[in-house]
Amino acid sequence: MGGCSDPEGVFTPDSAAVRAFRTRLNSQPSATAALQARCSTPIRVVRLSVDRPVTEDILTLLQVREAHQVTTRHVRLLCGETVLSDAWNWYVPERLSPAMNTLLEQTDTPFGRAVQQTAFRRQRLETRFPGGASGIVLKNRALLRRGVDDAPISLVVEDYLPAAIRP
Repeated sequence: MGGCSDPEGVFTPDSAAVRAFRTRLNSQPSATAALQARCSTPIRVVRLSVDRPVTEDILTLLQVREAHQVTTRHVRLLCGETVLSDAWNWYVPERLSPAMNTLLEQTDTPFGRAVQQTAFRRQRLETRFPGGASGIVLKNRALLRRGVDDAPISLVVEDYLPAAIRP
């Protein structure tokens, strides 16, 4: 019965669907763009409460000294009404333009769309497969770096749900 919840092997790290999704995710600087490729309507962002602190690890990765230099954004990405992922984003507002910061603070614009003019690249830090009862198929941690000078602008932690992976 253990395999009944996933008869096609979609949730296993070595399944074709998971490998294809990881390839798509690794080929795009923006996770939203990777998800958008599979959604016929614009990816929808729902802002969630922020209840995680800025840790020393986050400060180190973002190359800043103080927690007040970092803003936290927690969102859920949906295709229509289907939840694809839950994402935490810690970013350095001073490395973005005022217009980008306004979009991030006052709208539901996906982070990648809001900062696309930075020509950022995605540096994957870690990919895990929590599986089990968590409901998370793939957990990704990445640093987004500004194109012009490679400065880190954001640390993202993304939890992908089955709907994001299904072929």
